[in-house]
Amino acid sequence: MNFRKLSILGAIALGIGFQTTVNAAQAPNYYNCTGKHVSVALTIGGKAEVGILPPKTMLNLQIGKKSYDFQEADITTEPTLIGDLKEVILEIRPDVNVKHASVVIPSISLGSTPVKFQSQLILTTVATPFINKAFEGVVNSSKYIDLACTASMVYY
Repeated sequence: MNFRKLSILGAIALGIGFQTTVNAAQAPNYYNCTGKHVSVALTIGGKAEVGILPPKTMLNLQIGKKSYDFQEADITTEPTLIGDLKEVILEIRPDVNVKHASVVIPSISLGSTPVKFQSQLILTTVATPFINKAFEGVVNSSKYIDLACTASMVYY
């Protein structure tokens, strides 16, 4: 192989390396989901990356005509095999029940365009009755709502 062919191959390899660096995959920081009478907007915060990520994680949830806004301290995150389970408490009625909302956010490697995926919003009511006899019936009833979601990168 002569020097000319070697330098052409080197330039091609270098160009591929630059292209890979420019289009490097990254984790999204914004998720927008909609379903039947519901919408979920999740922004993932990062204290270390000022200007790229918002300072705090935020979850905005619309269920019918009710709207909820949650900050990082109110959002519980559980890693699972199918992605992160984000959970918030919607309502606490002492000695009656606790209402939770959960959404599964899969692990996504984002390229240069937003990624569409399917998920579910799970609305769970956990009965917490304070009665003198044993509670009978479903303790934690859940409603599952299909969501069409988009993951993207938003710069702040």
